[in-house]
Amino acid sequence: MGRRVKVAYHPFIPRGLQSADLLKWLKRIHAWSGLWGALFFLGLGLSGVLLNHRQQAKIDTGEPVELAAVELPVAPGAIPDARALGRWAKAELRLPVDAQPARGKPGEKRREGGRFMGREVKTAAPFSQTFAMPGARVTVEYVPGSNHVTARREEVNALGVLKNLHKGVGLPIAWVLLIDTIAGALIVMALTGFLLWSRLHGPRLLAGALAGGSLAWALAAAVPTFG
Repeated sequence: MGRRVKVAYHPFIPRGLQSADLLKWLKRIHAWSGLWGALFFLGLGLSGVLLNHRQQAKIDTGEPVELAAVELPVAPGAIPDARALGRWAKAELRLPVDAQPARGKPGEKRREGGRFMGREVKTAAPFSQTFAMPGARVTVEYVPGSNHVTARREEVNALGVLKNLHKGVGLPIAWVLLIDTIAGALIVMALTGFLLWSRLHGPRLLAGALAGGSLAWALAAAVPTFG
């Protein structure tokens, strides 16, 4: 008669799952999760380094470079506010994304007035909107009452595109959901990696649970103080 192999009892694992087959399935899940996200892990890691060190290491992360500018005719008074400017420009230029409020460059100050014929005058504040896309950015500007809209197109290099993909700039909800699956793959890899390291051994699982619980406790206690 063959000998029955006795499986060790692990108090942290349900009895129905306590077998060598579970470890095999954990390895498969770990491997397939890594395969699903491998290229994205590489891209997100590289873009994360670029974003994290763009100031200290002076890494060129692809600042936009202006390639073209044009003045588009419009009837005076046809654009009453910034939102209307965004809608008009999206339709006129056939842009694939919605407009956002334009942000000025750091340290840039807009001229609000000056002297004309010996007296101080105030200039009309222009409306500005931006259309951000992974590889380019279009900025439109309109001075109330004028007969034209100024449009500028800027593009970024490959590193800039990678950075924008990391941040989801100008990308649809389908991309956001895809990145959610990549984040899920990372979580699955972390959990299965820990279980494979522990080999479902009780003391190791207990040690991991205690370490994770301590970290969660510390974060829960510290995070409110950063407000």
